[in-house]
Amino acid sequence: MPITDEQAKQIKEHLLKQLDNFPEDKQDQIKDQINSMTKEQVENFIEQNKLTHLGGQCIFCTITANQTTSYKIAENENNIAILEINPISKGHSLVIPKAHLEELPQSTKDLAQEVAQKLQEKFNPKEIQIKELKIMDHPIIEITPIYGDETGKKQATKEELKALQEEISKPKEVKIEPKDKEIPITKKETIPILSARIP
Repeated sequence: MPITDEQAKQIKEHLLKQLDNFPEDKQDQIKDQINSMTKEQVENFIEQNKLTHLGGQCIFCTITANQTTSYKIAENENNIAILEINPISKGHSLVIPKAHLEELPQSTKDLAQEVAQKLQEKFNPKEIQIKELKIMDHPIIEITPIYGDETGKKQATKEELKALQEEISKPKEVKIEPKDKEIPITKKETIPILSARIP
């Protein structure tokens, strides 16, 4: 399946984002390899690694089909929201349509707004950036809370992602205030002991 120059560029960018997963001493070498790939080499790479619908599925399709581990934080009928495994900040998420579509449907944008609101309430970031992306020809929405101390992407551990997933998915605690009802306090009545009277 031939790809366009633009798609090749996007795939290379996506691969470069994954560099953090490799040992530091190999990162420069891999970066050079990715940057020097021709369009045909990118196509071959995709085919060999089954990254498209040609020989397998795109990474987002494998996530929505539960074939790839992800940390889901929200869902509606046609979309899921998951935690980014190489987050820039706490709560960095992706909203993915379950179908491999050309354009983002309104339901994806609606779920992105819900997730952004949830992250705002839970973590109170300074701002939340919502960006539409297309990676491997699959349109997605990236939600990045900004706190002001971001230093770039870091690989999160499974434990960190699981804990964060639980924290975000946990329903907001609603405090039930006791009704203003007086509880009668029963007084123990003391019976006075009368001194014996002499007639």
